[in-house]
Amino acid sequence: MVKVITIMDDVYAELYSLKKSKGMSFTQAIRFLLKERREESRGLINLAGSIEDKDINRSAVEKIRREYNRVR
Repeated sequence: MVKVITIMDDVYAELYSLKKSKGMSFTQAIRFLLKERREESRGLINLAGSIEDKDINRSAVEKIRREYNRVR
């Protein structure tokens, strides 16, 4: 099924540039961007547990925590 969408000229230009550089159709370019977005949104979750306890700088973490609480 085909759908017609309307986008601003600047968005079209960026999408066209992406599709041309990767040899994709517009549909493939949009799918690529949607997949990339999904993967980025899972990025932090994928990193959970990847740092070993010995590699954590506790004083730096505490400093960040204090500063965060101060401005919050």
